[in-house]
Amino acid sequence: MSKFNDLSALKGLKKELEQAENTASQQNGKASQPRREKKRELKSREEILGIQKAREEGLKPGMTVTLMDTCDRGKLVKVWKDHVDVDIDGLEIPVPFGGFIVNVAEEDYRLRRSIGGAKAQKEKPGQQKATVPSEMTVDLHIERIPGGYDAPEGFELPFQIDYFKRVLRENLKHRGMRIEFVHGVGDGILKDAMRKELDETFALSCSWLPGPAGVTIVTIK
Repeated sequence: MSKFNDLSALKGLKKELEQAENTASQQNGKASQPRREKKRELKSREEILGIQKAREEGLKPGMTVTLMDTCDRGKLVKVWKDHVDVDIDGLEIPVPFGGFIVNVAEEDYRLRRSIGGAKAQKEKPGQQKATVPSEMTVDLHIERIPGGYDAPEGFELPFQIDYFKRVLRENLKHRGMRIEFVHGVGDGILKDAMRKELDETFALSCSWLPGPAGVTIVTIK
């Protein structure tokens, strides 16, 4: 008989514990519901800010963009208030404003004539858009580069390569443009460094050919 009473007591205790767990679960559910609603509300606000940002910058999903650091090309998927999502070979990555350029000239113009972010200047009646040259020549001799005389002694080569990459990145949006980089004959160190960058960093967006002595000709794809 005492054994039966002990078993009944255990069953009663188990039932009380189950009821307590159900009550706690219901309370947790009620508490988490406002948090879920708040999270949805926050996401909605971020989406609204992203839509506003897209209108300001002239951006829309489907645009083809090139990343400034890697020169990889992808499709713009979504615009947020402080970055965009870009699809590159099926992988979506966040990219901050200023870290990409739009490849099509007309779309890029809607970016307010800057890379990823400055305010636009409205065209005045009769004002013509600046024409983009189909080819240009860039002299990479240190004395011909803006600020080249200020390059520290022994750091001329990194200064020249940095300027070379900057010129390329600024013109990646101009498909078909031909740029003649004058590096001179010399010991070939600058030439080799340039062509290595073209083969490893800019291979997807540029092609190059050796030109006359001391010149490398680059074409934007």
